[in-house]
Amino acid sequence: MQAPPPPAASAAQSPPAPSPYLPAAGFQTSPLSYSFHRWLMLGVILILASVVFVEVVEMFGPPSVVDYDLEAEGITEKIAEDTEAHNDLNRVIGSVGTILQSLGLGLIGYAMLRESYDEKYDHTALRVTAVIIGVLVLLNVASRSISIV
Repeated sequence: MQAPPPPAASAAQSPPAPSPYLPAAGFQTSPLSYSFHRWLMLGVILILASVVFVEVVEMFGPPSVVDYDLEAEGITEKIAEDTEAHNDLNRVIGSVGTILQSLGLGLIGYAMLRESYDEKYDHTALRVTAVIIGVLVLLNVASRSISIV
């Protein structure tokens, strides 16, 4: 007797379906893939942009009395209204700056967490980033209580 031939279905199996939890084939080489340096720089850029954004708005300062005609009627109400509008603008811009700083720190934190789960747990870039984060947080806390003016 002859041995039965192997089943034909096993020779022509279809490739397994890609997992929804893994990136698509070729994604790691695409420009959109994760890069530690990219996430780190995006975080730093957001933090610096928030500082510049807030400082540019505060650069002009509150309304000055010399900008108004003091002989006109209702000038005190106009000055008070403009001062209140300036304070509102500073509050809103300060909130936007805080949101940008939080996003920047979040991106840097994500990059650090992702880098720490790499095969090498003692990565130099992770240590450097931790030092940068520490300095940024300390400067942020210190600068909230220091006024240049």
